[in-house]
This record gives sequence, C-alpha cells and structure tokens, in this order.
Amino acid sequence: MSELTVMARGARWMLVDEDDAELGAFGSKAEALHAAGDFARVDQEPRHVLIQDPAGDWDEAFVEPPPLH
Repeated sequence: MSELTVMARGARWMLVDEDDAELGAFGSKAEALHAAGDFARVDQEPRHVLIQDPAGDWDEAFVEPPPLH
C-alpha cells in the first residue's frame, strides 16, 4: 500500500504519491480525496492520506475505496 498526500499548490489541490510524483490536480480538496479513493480501488484497501492545507498545516484522512458495482 503506497502512501498518498493531498496538498494545496496555488489554487489547485495536488494528489501525489510517496515518490512525490503528481497523480492529478483538482479544484478542491474533496475532489483530490475522491481521487485518492479511486487509487484505493486498485487493491481494495483503505488509504491513509496526509493533507497539507494552504497555510502549511497537516491533517490526515482515511479514504475507503469506492464500491465495485
């Protein structure tokens, strides 16, 4: 399970992996966290996601993979 981070960069929210590779840019934190859930779908394991807000403060979220239909 790889670690994911959501961080504010300018007016966008970036989803990056543990190697600091950008996986996507989003208009909101919620969209970036939703995308993190899509990455969790690969192995159907929840993801621990670190979140850095525009002020540089850190938080964390636990993201479940979306259900398979």
